[in-house]
Amino acid sequence: MSTYDLIVIGAGAIGSAAAYHAARRGHSVLLLEQFEIDHQHGSSHGVSRIIRYAYDHPHYVRMSKVVYPMWRALEEDSGEQLMIASGGIDIGREHEPEIHNRVISLTAERIPFELLSTSEVLQRYPQFHLDHDQVALYQADTGVLRASHCVRAHVRLAEMRGAVVREKSHVEMISAAGDGVAVKANGEDYSAARLVLAAGGWANDLLGQVGLSLPLQVVRCQENYFAPEPAHEYEPGRFPAFIAHTQAEWGLPTYGIPSVDGSGLKVAWHGGARLGHPEESKSSPDAEVSDKARAWSKQYLPAADVALKSSRVCLYTMTPDEHFIIDRHPQNSQMVIGACCSGHAFKYSTLIGDIMVDLAMEGETSRDIDMFALSRFNVPV
Repeated sequence: MSTYDLIVIGAGAIGSAAAYHAARRGHSVLLLEQFEIDHQHGSSHGVSRIIRYAYDHPHYVRMSKVVYPMWRALEEDSGEQLMIASGGIDIGREHEPEIHNRVISLTAERIPFELLSTSEVLQRYPQFHLDHDQVALYQADTGVLRASHCVRAHVRLAEMRGAVVREKSHVEMISAAGDGVAVKANGEDYSAARLVLAAGGWANDLLGQVGLSLPLQVVRCQENYFAPEPAHEYEPGRFPAFIAHTQAEWGLPTYGIPSVDGSGLKVAWHGGARLGHPEESKSSPDAEVSDKARAWSKQYLPAADVALKSSRVCLYTMTPDEHFIIDRHPQNSQMVIGACCSGHAFKYSTLIGDIMVDLAMEGETSRDIDMFALSRFNVPV
């Protein structure tokens, strides 16, 4: 039986980060992934994710203050660009909560921003045509993370520091073993002092073996990429990342990311169809979802009303309050759970991974994670 200081289950954004930070601290690490590294079945694969300060809750703004330098440090460690500056806007109506609460949070944390009128948005970003009563909250530090590059950098650097990575390694069993843990994957037995579980939508499949079921809802989402012309007008520097709080008219918030590495303009919905289990998601995209994204673009980005370039399916794993779960198992404290991520944790993944290593190896963390505690849910154990 192979023995480690830490076993990490799941090599997506959170698990890969935990493996990296643990190996960087000198711990022996086993990283188990049921699919291949950077697979397309979960939540972490892809060209791009938004990184931002503009949140309606000040705690996330404070987390952003911590995580921006961490991504820059990872860039230096990896030798590649992972974060691209773009600027970003939140679109909505000034006195509605989506904008008003962001103004309060950013002001409280002394993060600079601008409120742009419809005409000011048109002057700065002529690609947009907003409604006359809409405004845009502009924050210059908003940017884009090259998602798959981030995951692969975490894994590669963990391996360079001695972590053992096992792809296509299906975890069949986890259990407490004294003060440590026992894991069986692909028929192989492993043991460790501590366990980090970052299995996304598959978390409850494993946690049920140790008497825990989390209130997680798996959601099938879809990324849609368009190819408006001229293409350079939709690249970072000329076009912002955006979140449009137009759910009253369209059912869900819409978000967009400028074209990165030739991807095309990304326009997608923050949410989608609920699933009972990740395996229920079919891999082929829905034309109806893409058509809806195109219709939204026709209204607000008229020049982007072009044929679809590509689309792909991904998953969200939602908590009831859309905040993360970062905590130790209430009965087996040697097990740490990262049950994110409600569609917005990728930007914090390198920080969350580090926090999970704190909890696993030190038993506590200096970071404020009270709002991510399991105790806020009536979780049967």
